[in-house]
Amino acid sequence: MADCTSTLEDFLAPVSPDDFFTNYWEQDRLHISRGRPGVYDALFSVEDVDRWLASVKGDQADALVMAAPDGADSGKKQYRPGEIGIEQIYDLFSKGYSLVLNGLESTWPPLAGLREMLGEVFCGEIGMNVYLTPLGSRTFPVHIDNHDVFILQVFGSKLWRLHEFEHLPIMRLDYMKDLNHPDYWSRPGTAPVLQELSLEAGDLLYIPRGMPHCAIARDEPSLHITASINPLYWTDFLKAAVEQACFDASSLRKALPPRFVTDPKVREAMRAKFYTALTELNRHISFDDTLTVVSRRRVRAQGFPQDGHVAQLLRLNELTGDSELEKRDNLLCMTEFSEEYGFSSIRFGSAHVRGPKHLRPAFEFVRDHQKFHVSELPGLGPASRLTLVRRLMREGLLRFADPQSPLSETALVGSEASGTS
Repeated sequence: MADCTSTLEDFLAPVSPDDFFTNYWEQDRLHISRGRPGVYDALFSVEDVDRWLASVKGDQADALVMAAPDGADSGKKQYRPGEIGIEQIYDLFSKGYSLVLNGLESTWPPLAGLREMLGEVFCGEIGMNVYLTPLGSRTFPVHIDNHDVFILQVFGSKLWRLHEFEHLPIMRLDYMKDLNHPDYWSRPGTAPVLQELSLEAGDLLYIPRGMPHCAIARDEPSLHITASINPLYWTDFLKAAVEQACFDASSLRKALPPRFVTDPKVREAMRAKFYTALTELNRHISFDDTLTVVSRRRVRAQGFPQDGHVAQLLRLNELTGDSELEKRDNLLCMTEFSEEYGFSSIRFGSAHVRGPKHLRPAFEFVRDHQKFHVSELPGLGPASRLTLVRRLMREGLLRFADPQSPLSETALVGSEASGTS
C-alpha cells in the first residue's frame, strides 16, 4: 500500500486529524494538494482496469456502470460482472462513456488496507469505487451523496464544482418513503457555487455528505478512487437503545392495536399508551448498555484485516515468554466484564474469547496496548500467559511483532535435516 494511506495522519497530511474533525468533518470540503503524482498507483491504476474487468465475479447488479458523456441518468447502463463484453466496453469508452467500477472494497485486495484503516477510524462501513472518465466527459450531473466521501485522484485531472449545502443527509431510515421531510432533502437544489477546483494526480478531496457537486474531465482523462464513509448516526444509537430497553420495558413489546389505521377511536386511545411507553422507556434506557450493543456490532462488522495472518499461525511453536507481540492493525477490540455471572471476555473481529473473571486485567491490558511482551501480561503465571496469548493469536487478535518470515530459519533447517517438506 502507498505510505500515504496507512494511517489517518499520513492520509490527511499536512492536515492533522484533530484539525480535520474540528473544522471539516460534516462541515466543509477539504482539498489537499500533494504534488506527488503516482502516490495512489499501488491502490488502483489505469492498468488495473482491465485486470479488474477480467477477474471480478459475482452478482452485483451495478458492479460496472457505463455513464453517458453528459452524465445524464437516461444514458446510464449498469452491468453485472462479465455481463458485457470487453470489446463493448472499449467501444463505449472510446465514445466518451465513463467507466464506474463499484464495490471494490470487497473485490480488489490492494484497497483492503485503506478500507480497514478508514473503518477503524470512522467506525462505519467503507465503500470503494473507481471512476475512469474520458477527456471532455462527466460521470454524473450535479448531485448529493448520502455519505461522506474522500476522492483520491490517481491519474490525470478533474475539475470539481462544489455548491453550498443545506443539510446533512442520513441513510438507513426505514420509513424514509413515508416521512414528512423537506422538499430539498433529496435534491441538489439551486445552492450557489462554493468553489471550483482542479484535482491533480496525487491530490485528496473530502466532500461532506449533502454538499451538491459535479466533476468533469475538462483538460485530460481522469481516474480517481472514491472512498465513501457510511457512519453510525445518533438515530442508529437510539434505535439500539430502544431495542435493548424493550427487554425490561414490557409496553414496548406489545403489539399496536388492531384497526389502528382505520378506526379513529383506536387511534385516539393509542395516544395515552404512546406516552406511557415513552415513560417506561425513559426508566429503562441505558447509555452504557447501548454503547456496548453498538460497539459489539461495529467490532464484528469491521472484521479481520487482510494482512497474511495465516503465516503467523505457522509460527505458533516459536512462542515463548520473551516473545514480543502486537495487535493486528485496524482490528477493533473491546472487553466486557460481568460481576453477576463471574466472567470476562474480549471481542475482536467475529471472535469472542470468554474466560473466568481473573482474566479481566490481562484482557484489558491487551486491549490498551498495541505492542507488548508475553511476560508483561498481568495477573497470570508463565504457563497461563502462554496459553492465553496462543489462543488470542490462533483466534486472530495478536501476531508476532518482529518482521521475521513465516517459517523461521531454525524451523526450515530442522525440516531439511529430517527430510520433510
